[in-house]
Amino acid sequence: MKAVAAACETFPMPRVLTRSLAALAAAAGAVALAAAPASAHTALVSSTPVEGATVTELSEVSLEFTEQLLDIGNELALEAPDGTRTALEIDTPVTETITAQVPAGTLQAGDNVLSFRVVSADGHPIEGTVTFTYAPPGEASASPSASASPSASPSASASAGAVAPTPSTTPSYQAPYLTEQPGTNPAVYVILFAVGAAIVALVIAMRNKRDD
Repeated sequence: MKAVAAACETFPMPRVLTRSLAALAAAAGAVALAAAPASAHTALVSSTPVEGATVTELSEVSLEFTEQLLDIGNELALEAPDGTRTALEIDTPVTETITAQVPAGTLQAGDNVLSFRVVSADGHPIEGTVTFTYAPPGEASASPSASASPSASPSASASAGAVAPTPSTTPSYQAPYLTEQPGTNPAVYVILFAVGAAIVALVIAMRNKRDD
């Protein structure tokens, strides 16, 4: 608006043209304000493993988002319980889903953290983590059998030999920690550039007409 007013004072224009330029600038500002928050809709849909899951093996991790991701600036890493951090090589091409293979020996028994940084189609980086538990099969079956005791009663032996029900290996999905980094929608710059170019062109045209 200030640029329009300054141009009008320097090079007097017809009232209709002045009002048109002012309306164009106001409309561009409104579109820019509306476009800025519109880029905050990319969200994580699902992950492998899911948040809070317990896995006995894991050869690949994947994250699925609601929108297309850019193929640049993406990062995946696994952090073991002892703090060891391993960067993962991302598979290409990247779509709404980003995947990576887990190198052998990367996971450690206990809580592991999958951290990610991805870039949405509008250029906004999104960061988050997925925490899961790794329980190697050998450690899961290391508990001694109660039936080995010679003094155990028949009922106790029968109870010890009973097979406990197997818990579900697919826990319900819980949203992981997810944040979207603030930024400016690139469309804002395009709109402002177009408005500025239109104003300059009109000012030059009116100046040439005045000189004639």
